[in-house]
Amino acid sequence: MRTLNTLTQNLIKSLTQLLQKPGEDALEALKVCAPVLIEQLQQVLIRAVDRRDIESQLCTVLDDWLQQHPLPDTAQHALLEALRRQALISSKSTKASA
Repeated sequence: MRTLNTLTQNLIKSLTQLLQKPGEDALEALKVCAPVLIEQLQQVLIRAVDRRDIESQLCTVLDDWLQQHPLPDTAQHALLEALRRQALISSKSTKASA
């Protein structure tokens, strides 16, 4: 599962369009657009979230919740598998799955 905000989508689209047109026109366009593209890249970097941090936080909350609200093993296993299928957690990423 991937989510791109509008800024990231526009940046990727702009860079792709520029790079698909090799030659002097693309270089001129890049010279003109560079300040805006650099600003957008800096914004992406500022707003970026490391997926590993999110996964770690999610697993901690999930482990705590499962300790406070025990589920039958089959239900717990099904929940963890559903989260893995949606790529929200990786294999063996929670204590509850151990």
